[in-house]
Amino acid sequence: MGQIGTRRGRRGPAGDIGRCAAGLLALVAMGCAGGSDQRVLTRHDGPMPEVKPAGVRFQPGREREMGPPPYEYIRILGNAEPGWQWGASAVDAGMSWEFVGPRPMSSEYWSGQANAGGRVNSIAPHPVDPNTAYIATAGGGLWKTTDGGANWSALTDELASLVGGAVALDPVDPEVVYFGTGDMKGGANGGGLFRSLDGGQTWVMIGTTGQVGTRINSIAIDPTNTSVIHLGTNGGYRRSLDGGQTWQTPLSGSTWHVRLSPVDPMVVYLARSNQGVWRSTNGGSTFAQLGGGLPAGTSRIELAIAGSDPDRLVAAFISGSSSVGLYRTDDGGETWIQIGLGTPAESFCAPQCWYDAYVGIDPTNPDRMFVGGVDQQYADAGILRSTNAGLSWAEVARGPLTVRVHPDHHTIAWGPTGIIWEGNDGGVYKSTNGGDTWQNLNATLGAALLYDIEVHPTSVERMLGGTQDNGTPERTGPSDVWPQTQVGDGGFSVIDPTVTNRRYTTYVYLSVSRWTNNSSTNISSPDWDDDPVNFIAPLVGDPNAPQTLLGGTNRIWRTLNATQTGSRPTWTAISTDAVGAGSTINAIAVAPGNSSVIYSGSRSGKVFVTTDAATWADRSAGLPSGQISDIIIDPAAPGTAYVSFFNTSGTRVLRTENFGQTWMNMTGTLPSGARTGSLEVDFDLPVPVMYVGTGAGVYTSRDSGLTWVKDNDTLPNVNVTDLQIDRANRTIAAATYGRGAWRADLLAGCGADLTTTALAGAPGYGVPDGIVSSDDFFYYLTEFGAGNLAVADLTTGAVPGQAGYGVPDGVLSGDDFFFYLDLYAAGC
Repeated sequence: MGQIGTRRGRRGPAGDIGRCAAGLLALVAMGCAGGSDQRVLTRHDGPMPEVKPAGVRFQPGREREMGPPPYEYIRILGNAEPGWQWGASAVDAGMSWEFVGPRPMSSEYWSGQANAGGRVNSIAPHPVDPNTAYIATAGGGLWKTTDGGANWSALTDELASLVGGAVALDPVDPEVVYFGTGDMKGGANGGGLFRSLDGGQTWVMIGTTGQVGTRINSIAIDPTNTSVIHLGTNGGYRRSLDGGQTWQTPLSGSTWHVRLSPVDPMVVYLARSNQGVWRSTNGGSTFAQLGGGLPAGTSRIELAIAGSDPDRLVAAFISGSSSVGLYRTDDGGETWIQIGLGTPAESFCAPQCWYDAYVGIDPTNPDRMFVGGVDQQYADAGILRSTNAGLSWAEVARGPLTVRVHPDHHTIAWGPTGIIWEGNDGGVYKSTNGGDTWQNLNATLGAALLYDIEVHPTSVERMLGGTQDNGTPERTGPSDVWPQTQVGDGGFSVIDPTVTNRRYTTYVYLSVSRWTNNSSTNISSPDWDDDPVNFIAPLVGDPNAPQTLLGGTNRIWRTLNATQTGSRPTWTAISTDAVGAGSTINAIAVAPGNSSVIYSGSRSGKVFVTTDAATWADRSAGLPSGQISDIIIDPAAPGTAYVSFFNTSGTRVLRTENFGQTWMNMTGTLPSGARTGSLEVDFDLPVPVMYVGTGAGVYTSRDSGLTWVKDNDTLPNVNVTDLQIDRANRTIAAATYGRGAWRADLLAGCGADLTTTALAGAPGYGVPDGIVSSDDFFYYLTEFGAGNLAVADLTTGAVPGQAGYGVPDGVLSGDDFFFYLDLYAAGC
């Protein structure tokens, strides 16, 4: 977009451009204090409470009370592709997307300046080949390595959902791969259960969300009859006896894990939310709850069984942010004893147990146990190992700087030859010596969970991206490798167009840092500490004044001197309440050419507009319910703006031409089920082209919102959390929650006067110059969308305005009647 602050939920393209005037005649339908390399070191990971309540103070560098988790951050929720079929997605061939990184995020602080690739939820090593393994990433689908983790390939970019919850291999034929979608601990729904018969090359859906639940956390296959599939899901314990053709629900209620006895697969153990541990001795037909020393059921239970001793299991009972305790049985669940008392294992996952936790037992040695928690540096434990069945524990994740494992641990698995694979917020690691040391395997993993993308206004190769738990990495040239700047959770960013190396980044709850080269200064205001504010809060730059920033809590805050040194910039609240009672701000946009025109959008679905940067008007009448995701302002007309909603059905995209006094529905044919999380508009064409990022890819409209087309040519079917147009280079960048950043050339416009070189008869051509002449050709389309501009030949007796009529006789005469709309559809 070429200027600071012209960003999603905060942006409108800047500059003067030529475009068709309203009323055009169209005759064809359609941080820290300054210092070198200062970084924010406070940890706040995972989908944390989305809003900080009023009166709860948060200071950078200090952990705050989180409240009862989880409250999902809405941008991560996404959606499965509506009506998905393998290989049958709608394609707009006009776009070709290029992956631009990060792969990896380098110089990552928490892993000892090593690499990060994105959160890994589940791992399935090959049972025979020590170099082959599969990983389910939180938003980037399933990945595979065949060389021990040196290289990773994405396998599921075309699936209905890339939210990875669980992966498992057929115990008889490891070329058969099961991929369960949906993230139990991360709060995002998936699109069902998928199976591949060829090592992940092709897939079929064998369980819809109605059959298997929206979040699959555990998969177990009967080794004596591989047609029997067991699932632990948010919809309960699900079972298929016929290879996924039909499904049963023997027990309802959220189920975290399914474990089969290694000697008798008819013995099935379940870890159930608020219900404890249950056992079946008849393959899952009936169950009994186990007691014998176990506590009452808690919200989450982690469960592991020893591969070499079917009677030994370990269970971790978890309540919110705390561990209730670790328990071991040596008799198949009849009796249990608490282990780890007085050791770090007693509270191994605090203070994020709802998010960070696993238990594992070495399949060849039942006394060798592991638990994964948060990180020893700022919590009780990272990865703990016991070699005596849980009597004592030692930390193994934090060795010398070069072998540190990224915090926030989610899964552990064993491959052949004793290799341990471990997944966390940073990606995947392995150990070949029982956990003594670890290898970082993230050099080629491109599964970053981006909240935001910011493109440099003059250098197309420079980008900033705020990520979940891997900070704000920066692309500094034509490379997929993005070095990390800020650590922790990265949010919205702003790039100063006048000083190449001046950037602004945000940490959670609107903690703002100004960067010059690798040195940062915290420039947040203590005045908003008591405001309710989003976990990822909006920060925008004024496109007309590079020293001006605006941030959103429940109010709009502005500083006119963001570049000030020596003391903090002065921030002023320019709105008393721009959200409606009890809400917070999701989106801010400043009009290019007029800094006094500002739009804000809130979680409560309210749009407030000011034309003097002081007095605000509620412009929510006529808007649907739901959270606002984005606002884009027309650079040539500040009263014209586009708004999108975090909804999956009904009205989701709207336009105003009078500062929000009235709104027009632009949702058109956008399919039900597509959640509109981000929005961009290309105003440099006669008919502005709209782009929306959804939970499963990008949709485009070239006819003012009448029709929408899914672009699935090269972009993965991933949750697109942000879009930004680079007007100077005619490109668009997409931030995705799980597959990093992508870039494509913008779509071309449509419509031409045939007095030029356009080919007569080409679809979609009309009279874009607004003048009817003998050289103009009127192309007849057999179908018009309802409400589109139509040309009707009245000599045929057609009803004026009836959709679908053109000039059937091909001859213009005085009897022909033309319909005029203030927008024309270009017919593309």
